[in-house]
Amino acid sequence: METKRLFAGVAVAAPEPLRRALENLRMRLRGETIRWTRLDNLHLTVEFFGATAPARIPELSAALAAAAARAAPFELRWGGWGTFGPPRQPRVLWLGVDAPGLAELHEAVAAALRAAGRTPEARPFAPHLTLGRIGRLKNARTFQETLAARPVGDWPAQSVRELLLYESAAGRYVPLARWPLG
Repeated sequence: METKRLFAGVAVAAPEPLRRALENLRMRLRGETIRWTRLDNLHLTVEFFGATAPARIPELSAALAAAAARAAPFELRWGGWGTFGPPRQPRVLWLGVDAPGLAELHEAVAAALRAAGRTPEARPFAPHLTLGRIGRLKNARTFQETLAARPVGDWPAQSVRELLLYESAAGRYVPLARWPLG
């Protein structure tokens, strides 16, 4: 049976300071094997569904629409750089976010999924903006020092006004549906 790899999330537009910081990081880390996230693919995952049969999309969409209706629009503020994985060989480079509204949206989605008879993801919600997937680091110390030397600063906040259902297909994240928050 054909399935679609799906997740719920919010779109993120890269503000100019983030664009400049990423370009600087790419230059400083050009000797490392990092598969950088395309700027048009930036998003924050709210809930990951994985392989989903197309016949299940309407019920999933109904749950997401209900969750979006219960969640208020919010502001997204930027946190610091971080990684997932061991410090000497991290797997993912990310940018943290400070958005209590994002956690509330996640809870609304989880509650709507449970009401629809679906089980939300078991792992704890860890909001982050994935910037790149890291291969084997040649110099872990230089990598960590480069991140530490690049403060995020006071970047403009971003308004989040909608929840999206995305399909991950051929390295791109394609919006399948959108629902306004509130």
